[in-house]
Amino acid sequence: MTWTSAGDFAATGGPDDLGSLGFYHTERNASGGNVHSFDSIDWEDLSLYTMPLSVEELQAINADTTFPQLRDPSMANLSSTSDTSGYVPPSRIPSPIENTRPDPLRDANSSTWAARNPTRSVIRARTPPPRLSDAQKASRKVKRDQKMETTKRLHDAVQLTNALIHAKAKEMNTDQPVGSRYTLVELREMVANDPQMKGLTKDEKAGYIAALSEHREQNVTNVRGNNMAAARDVLLTTERVVKELDDLRVRTGTYANICRPSMHGTDNSEDFWEDVYDIPMADYLRQYEQWACTQNQNLNERDSLEAVRKQVRKMIVRGLIAVTGKKNITMNYSNYETAVVETYAVQLIGWPASIKFINPSNIGTVGDIRKLRDALKARTCYWAALTRNATQERSDAGGSRKRKAYSHNRENKRPSKKARKMAASSSEAPKEEDDFEAK
Repeated sequence: MTWTSAGDFAATGGPDDLGSLGFYHTERNASGGNVHSFDSIDWEDLSLYTMPLSVEELQAINADTTFPQLRDPSMANLSSTSDTSGYVPPSRIPSPIENTRPDPLRDANSSTWAARNPTRSVIRARTPPPRLSDAQKASRKVKRDQKMETTKRLHDAVQLTNALIHAKAKEMNTDQPVGSRYTLVELREMVANDPQMKGLTKDEKAGYIAALSEHREQNVTNVRGNNMAAARDVLLTTERVVKELDDLRVRTGTYANICRPSMHGTDNSEDFWEDVYDIPMADYLRQYEQWACTQNQNLNERDSLEAVRKQVRKMIVRGLIAVTGKKNITMNYSNYETAVVETYAVQLIGWPASIKFINPSNIGTVGDIRKLRDALKARTCYWAALTRNATQERSDAGGSRKRKAYSHNRENKRPSKKARKMAASSSEAPKEEDDFEAK
């Protein structure tokens, strides 16, 4: 607090300085001095509980940004009877929130998701390794092979241990009632003390590991025993998927939707259905649930010959539309090379060798059509655009398949049948004359 020559005071911006807020009222005593009265403070004034930031504090917050200096609003709180002739207004800068200025993020780099979110920590991309010489490549290959071999031995050892415990649990706990089965610790001790599980041959170890792998596969693909277990499986699995999608949204900014008993979408992606199709999302969910209930098919019915044929036909046509960009294109199996490959420069790669390349509607066995369906789903069978060199090689190998086009010019006009006959007769006449002369 700083006193002026008139006996009044000016605020210095200290945290205990009530003068900067305009709360003090000065009175003159009989001797001519100033007496500061606390009775004149309006304790219900909200500005009493607000401490404006100092110049240094605002400059630290808004680095490299300057704002015009405005008069301290606390001056309005001064009483009209106060002697303010010597008052020195404090130097204050208004809050940037109260000022309209363009957001610097709008003009910042937005080429990547990280640049558009500068306040977020960034997962650093892996720096590509430097170019290596042949000797360095060979040395790294040796180290990589050694590491892979060590990892494989460790994995096989852990896998074998788990396989032996699984076999022992199946042996000891199969006939035991719930609550009296052996624990994992007890099963480990049994395996360690079992002489029959020591000194196993390579084939015996492979048999134990194969049994464990089959058991794990069955746990993934077997059906649930009752509706409650099925519903809980659906709930827990979709919760994991939802968490993965939400985390993916933060990392990459992607929009995603998942349709389950209730809709879930990242950010405002659920608004897409109503904004584009002008139908509430609840109507889509209701229609989807009605459709799913009317299917009423078990796994065998879903994978029937006709059902899988339909799936394969749709996947092939959709892939052809995606790779060519033509919506009205159709698949031609009987004239595939000319109507599809040569016309659109695309090719279906990875068709199973054991299945004849024909229309899926003509594939007669369920095993073959399911094999083709699985290959299309796994994208081992897929559409790909041919390069210019590949297209030229196919054209050169196959030769010209089209008849030469004749122009409408008289010189290149294709001769009629009558003209060809006359030309043939005229070409034979000189030969006969030559023969007569020769004789």
